Amino acid sequence: MKKIDSREQLLNKLNTEPQIWVYFYAPMCGTCEIARSFIKMVEQVRENEFVHEVDLNFLKNEAFQWEVQSVPCLIYFERGEPQKKLYAFESVSTVFEFTSDQNSAKKGD
Repeated sequence: MKKIDSREQLLNKLNTEPQIWVYFYAPMCGTCEIARSFIKMVEQVRENEFVHEVDLNFLKNEAFQWEVQSVPCLIYFERGEPQKKLYAFESVSTVFEFTSDQNSAKKGD
């Protein structure tokens, strides 16, 4: 995963990349660590680091705007707008399937 360290960096990515996957987490969230490991496994299988991760604590206004209800949360954005969200990180297969139908997550892109 690619770490995003600031609100400005995230907003810049959302404004410049037509498609982007963003994983929102909280540092003290145990479930977030499990979700992170699932995402990393999917990236390894695809041989493509396509997810950006950001601490939701620094994005309270955006979290409200994008209707992020809890962490962990993986959101697929197109042209800066959220298109779909994953909250239930039940398994690696769940994450793989959730990210499978988008071009930005395919191997080699």
